[in-house]
Amino acid sequence: MRPFKVHLIAATVSWLYASHAHAEGCRSDCRHIECGCVRSPGPTSTQTPIGLDRVINELGTAGHEVVSDAKYLLTSPLRMDGKSVLIAGGVAAAVGGLMATDKPIQQGFQENRTTATNDIARSLETIGFARTVLGANVALIGAGWLFREHEEGNRLMRTALVSLESQLFVEGIVGVTKLGIGRARPTGEEGAHSFSPFDSFDTSFPSAHAARSFAVAAVFAESYPQPVPFLAYTTATLIALSRIQLNEHFASDVLAGAALGFFIGKALSWRHKNPDFLHGVNIMPFVPTAHSGLGLTITGRF
Repeated sequence: MRPFKVHLIAATVSWLYASHAHAEGCRSDCRHIECGCVRSPGPTSTQTPIGLDRVINELGTAGHEVVSDAKYLLTSPLRMDGKSVLIAGGVAAAVGGLMATDKPIQQGFQENRTTATNDIARSLETIGFARTVLGANVALIGAGWLFREHEEGNRLMRTALVSLESQLFVEGIVGVTKLGIGRARPTGEEGAHSFSPFDSFDTSFPSAHAARSFAVAAVFAESYPQPVPFLAYTTATLIALSRIQLNEHFASDVLAGAALGFFIGKALSWRHKNPDFLHGVNIMPFVPTAHSGLGLTITGRF
């Protein structure tokens, strides 16, 4: 994905995030401290125009939230307990073990390719493209925003915003990892252990399709009950396997990408459910209703 597209989408949705992240619990014409809402008096029939300064401030607030999330992700290894260390070690061992058997697994997939399986794999590949997932996230944010005054609409918008944020983090982390490791793709026929670090972003380890698919699946699985988790993880698994089927990735690339995406999606979902985890004071403007007024929430984290 080109950087300017990412910036455009981030700027487009961040106002929505800033405007509605703390809208729950407020009612019209409220001046109660318990609601976290301070509203200027005036008739409710007149909609407050959106000024440039207000949009800039809200974009800045949303940017602050993204930076906080990035800080949370980057410092996650420092908060690992014994169980987390065992899980991470098991995943690393599994990826290493697959690297030793990547070649026979690749050959097994290629020897059993058919026209039907290729067509299915290409369809799944299209679903897992960055632009497809990005478009789906933005469309879900828009759908949720249209019905934001209903709980399900608000829930969809909040979930899709976290999903979009997870995807953007995944794209950045996977891109840097690909560049740093530089593993050759199976289509290059250079073997499973050919590495050229800092040579290109279009490399094999880890699989970006698997990472973004599992990141989105983890976010929606955290927010919705069954059958959403089953459908989300099944779709993500099929997209990941399609990369081996199409000879674009080795099995270890897919497992590493899936684990990375799963971690990012789970971590950001937890972070947004537990906003008090990071300390500090946050001041965020928001629009309590679609009709009038401008609210202000001050959140202390000590």
